[in-house]
Amino acid sequence: MSRSPLIEAIHEARYDLETCAPHEKPELRRKLDELIAQALARCASKPSRHEVLNLLYDDYKEFRKMKKRQEWPKL
Repeated sequence: MSRSPLIEAIHEARYDLETCAPHEKPELRRKLDELIAQALARCASKPSRHEVLNLLYDDYKEFRKMKKRQEWPKL
């Protein structure tokens, strides 16, 4: 699936935040927030951070599924 580089980076940051160690969460949350701010700067309308994450959720589920498949050991 082809995505914009910014959406791909948001998905990657969100996945990293979900799968990281607790001590890494603040830095990874900041990274995700920065990427969302970049996306919001490109929008004519001004959705909230939460709305952006909701809008991308279905696409993110596919991204997460793909990441998990890549992590499986090759048999």
